[in-house]
Amino acid sequence: MNLHQVLTGAVNPGDNCFSVGSVSYVPFTAYASGCDVVILGSNFERLQIIPGAKHGNIQVGCVSCSQRGGQIAASYGSIVCVFEPVQLPDQKYTSSSKLSCQWQKTGQFVLESMVRNLAWHPTGGTLLTSSSSLQLWSNADGKDESKDRGKQTKTTKRDSSSTWRCIWQSKTASSVSFMKFSPDGQFFATAGQDDCLVKVWYSTNKWKSCVAQLFTPPDASVSVQGDLTFSFIYLAHPRSVTGFSWRKTSKYMPRYEY
Repeated sequence: MNLHQVLTGAVNPGDNCFSVGSVSYVPFTAYASGCDVVILGSNFERLQIIPGAKHGNIQVGCVSCSQRGGQIAASYGSIVCVFEPVQLPDQKYTSSSKLSCQWQKTGQFVLESMVRNLAWHPTGGTLLTSSSSLQLWSNADGKDESKDRGKQTKTTKRDSSSTWRCIWQSKTASSVSFMKFSPDGQFFATAGQDDCLVKVWYSTNKWKSCVAQLFTPPDASVSVQGDLTFSFIYLAHPRSVTGFSWRKTSKYMPRYEY
């Protein structure tokens, strides 16, 4: 038995090299260790190691896990790979059982430059990436799979080039170091390194009339690609932002529609 089969190794340096997700409400942790992605169960037992030898032995830069579907996105330089859980034969998921699945690669796409951050939309159907620009990627087959994912049906490998496509992008003045979706997926926030301003992005198709009555958006270019349009407002902070989190609100909290 080789040593790496017993000791998985330390997490790579950086704030975006580990993430927590769940499959059928059972949590797991994925982190980057050298060129590998290590997946641990709820009790930190090792479930799987995705070897870097299959991806050119390039050090893993970012890891992000979906809270709903259990997908894992990992970056290898400028390449983003997507892995999805597949149920092992003769195994069933329950809320209290251990995970009995293996993650298989089901998608891949390439960014313009090295990946700096990854963030899954709460629904698990889209992935936000940060490199030289912000980009929102969608799985063309994700709508059908998201329905099946709740039943934990077995997925098969597909042609990654025809699965993931960029549905929105925006150039930023500086590289984005922090980004996170709101729990309901209506907004996402971004901030750069040593930045005192947090940008809260919103879809202008739905929220422009509402936000206009509360804020005066800056003279920023509205990014358009396809049918999606996003703009943002600034949240000023007296000092450099080192991180942020969204407050979780009740699903019964009323929302105002305009």
